[in-house]
Amino acid sequence: MEKKVISEIDYLLIEEVKALRVKMGISKALLSSKLKLAGSFVGKVEDLSQRDKYSIRHLPLLVKALNLKSIGHLFPKIPSNNMIEITYEKVPKLNKDGSESKQFEEKIIQIVPVN
Repeated sequence: MEKKVISEIDYLLIEEVKALRVKMGISKALLSSKLKLAGSFVGKVEDLSQRDKYSIRHLPLLVKALNLKSIGHLFPKIPSNNMIEITYEKVPKLNKDGSESKQFEEKIIQIVPVN
């Protein structure tokens, strides 16, 4: 298991953008392209083991790329903590046939506030 300390607002933004992206059927590479960033950028942001995050300058770009009405749609939940510690493990993604892929995703084990 691995641990990551991150601001809760960063984590909530990453999770909301990911949920919207998946719901809209937009790949990580396509969203990166719409943001006019390197093709691997969104993938790095969504990978907890990486340090990349969205910055304040990305907010209007995300609104446009995801066809949202305002920045507020990226923040449906108000964070209750400044920093959080996420415990997670990397597990293989599953292929459509049910077999394990060579790619991994994070399985969140626990999220706790950091004092």
